[in-house]
Amino acid sequence: MKKLVLFLTVVMVMVMAFSSICMAADGGDLNKEQKVADTFIAALTSDNVNYDKVSANLSEGLKTKLNEKDFVGLKNDIKTKMGDLNQERFFSFERLQPNGQQDKLTYIASFTNEKMVAMVFVFDKDTKLIDFGLMTMKPQTNAEAQTTQQAQ
Repeated sequence: MKKLVLFLTVVMVMVMAFSSICMAADGGDLNKEQKVADTFIAALTSDNVNYDKVSANLSEGLKTKLNEKDFVGLKNDIKTKMGDLNQERFFSFERLQPNGQQDKLTYIASFTNEKMVAMVFVFDKDTKLIDFGLMTMKPQTNAEAQTTQQAQ
């Protein structure tokens, strides 16, 4: 009986050690991707970070879609439509494909003109930014809530 308990204890310790190694690998990717996302957010919302620093973390496909001129235009649009950034907070990390080829980071931000904005960043396996999006979120009105309930 003592041997069985000892064996089960050793197996449990091995399983916990292996799972902590797996979690640490995801944590390393998350840290790298958060730094890229933070740099991108800083570049969009302030003059402290320039396009050259941002473009170093973009995939080749995104670099062709988002050149420096387009980036400056996007930055001006955000400033005009959303205002100044009040705060942003990390919200979630997801592995999009089972083989770990893409990760998605979501931040929730607040601007002077928009109270809640989801900022979504998609990364490839090399932690290069391959896509991003900003989506404003509005609270549901009573009429919309009733319509939704009736549809269900």
